[in-house]
Amino acid sequence: MNRTFLSLYAVIVLCVILVGWGLDELWQYFSPPPVLTPAQLDLLTLIERQLDTPAAPQHFDTLGSQVDILHLDDFAQSSFTQKLATGAPILLHNKQGEEQIYKRVQSHTIQNHKVIRLTLPNATARKHNNILYPLLLTLFYSSIGLAVFLWVWPLMRDVRKLERHTQHIGKHSLPEVVTVMRGSALKNLASAFNIMAGRIKDLVASHKEMTYAVSHELRTPLARMKFALAMLQDTGDTQNTLANNHISGLAQDIHEMDALITQLLSYAGYEQSCGPLEQQQGDMAFLISELIQRAKKTHSSQSQHTCAINITLVCKNQQTHASCDWQLMERAIFNLIHNALRFARSQIVVSFDASDSAYYLISVADDGPGIPSEQQARIFESFVRLESTPNAQVRGFGLGLAIVHRVLKWHEGTATANTSATGGAQFILQWPAK
Repeated sequence: MNRTFLSLYAVIVLCVILVGWGLDELWQYFSPPPVLTPAQLDLLTLIERQLDTPAAPQHFDTLGSQVDILHLDDFAQSSFTQKLATGAPILLHNKQGEEQIYKRVQSHTIQNHKVIRLTLPNATARKHNNILYPLLLTLFYSSIGLAVFLWVWPLMRDVRKLERHTQHIGKHSLPEVVTVMRGSALKNLASAFNIMAGRIKDLVASHKEMTYAVSHELRTPLARMKFALAMLQDTGDTQNTLANNHISGLAQDIHEMDALITQLLSYAGYEQSCGPLEQQQGDMAFLISELIQRAKKTHSSQSQHTCAINITLVCKNQQTHASCDWQLMERAIFNLIHNALRFARSQIVVSFDASDSAYYLISVADDGPGIPSEQQARIFESFVRLESTPNAQVRGFGLGLAIVHRVLKWHEGTATANTSATGGAQFILQWPAK
């Protein structure tokens, strides 16, 4: 950081020196120092003759010019005073841009310390408010700004590159290597970022490998346990009620472990984005109808009885087409309907709204126990379960809604939970129409 500050400081100082020197030479070329005309010199000579007496007036006008008589001691000691003491005339400009000529009165009879200040009329005054001076001043500050911009631009380019890679981590969780110029001020930061990116990749890969390995390895003993239970049920004593109850409970536990492994493998597959979404137009009402029938069959097979819950599909208008990645959105909607079937008492309402041309909206509402308001924000986190009843029918693993949240995030949309009109839970999916 110190090297960066010193380099910027050096750039500004060099720019001020070089540009200032160049513009000063340009100003001297186009606007040389003013010189006295013969008429002005003759006028000074005439005034000196009038003042070669001790009783001369201090202020008077002559030939339209104002004459003031000053004393040499009135001026501070400087190079201007030294030059004035020699008797040489000096031409300056006052704040109003008027030309003023200063000259010490030369006298052969007495030691004279009088100084003439001759103010020329405005008609002959030389103005400084011409276009050259503000133009050179503007050029001076513009040159400094350009030099600072040329120094800052590579730094901002590298900062934007780091920003893009950081945003890529937030969206895709797989960082890429950042490359910057060798002499960049952000070289050390980029190197630290690349080390962090490599570490994140290793951790993500290790996590995925562990998830897949554990899930697959668990399925082998589970399959053997299923086979052993099936053999035990076929050859066991059917009169032993206690043994049958233990066998049934063990079979249920094995079934839940198998379902958990299936969910883990599914969630691991959704943990990383599979690249750009393949969004296409399609009939969303038709998809939801198919998913309702599929969810009913799945729920009936898991609960061992016919699904008696009424599921209603409501389309807010005749427009039922939507644009999305259908494979991902199908999984998200199915998870919501299946989740509602586990908690609903008698009714579920699924609605689709495409009336707003900028967004699509899907709502799944049930009449179950609902979700406490303080828990509605974290219901989409992984392995979060908020069951309100201890029945095995509603037991889950807390991964279905996490998948829903990921799918909507990839669609640049939102998945939210609140309370339905019947007091149950309501899940709303909203994503932009592209």
